[in-house]
Amino acid sequence: MTVAERTYLDERTEAFVGEVLATIDAHVPIVEAFLLGSGAAGGFDPKTSDLDLVVVVGRALGVERAALVERLRELDPPGRGLELVLYAEGQEPPDYELNLNEGEERTSEEPFWFVLDAAIAQEHAVPMWGSRSWNDFFTAISPERTRQAMQESLEWAQARSPDNEFARGHVVRARHYLDRGEWLTKKEAQA
Repeated sequence: MTVAERTYLDERTEAFVGEVLATIDAHVPIVEAFLLGSGAAGGFDPKTSDLDLVVVVGRALGVERAALVERLRELDPPGRGLELVLYAEGQEPPDYELNLNEGEERTSEEPFWFVLDAAIAQEHAVPMWGSRSWNDFFTAISPERTRQAMQESLEWAQARSPDNEFARGHVVRARHYLDRGEWLTKKEAQA
């Protein structure tokens, strides 16, 4: 395992990434792992940011699933928590093997979130296990597919309660992307 040279993570969070990856690799062999979000693109705040990881594993989890999920729940994440998506090698977003968000397995998340994550990752993902790039594992998300997913996410966010802070911020980010074709960070959306 190699740790990436360029991340925006603090030392404690870097160590936590190592724990997460070692835990996964003890259950199923890791092929590559990627840091996404503010930890990869900038703006990571260990007090308020979540940790976004995508891990490509050599095979489906099978009977290891329950034990791996339980072990990952036992880890003490810094910041807001861990957002972890596992793909068995050959799977493409949004068809994941495991989606774990703040210790909870989420099997019914909207597919557009995984498409958007992949679209951002193809530009900003930082390898955390070896040195292979995102595009070695995943088919590029086209601009048309990204726009479609962003439109779906905008409609999702607009259907949420007006006091939903995440949804309000996402409306700003989605509109910005749809109008300008540029990604906007959560921090920039708050400005």
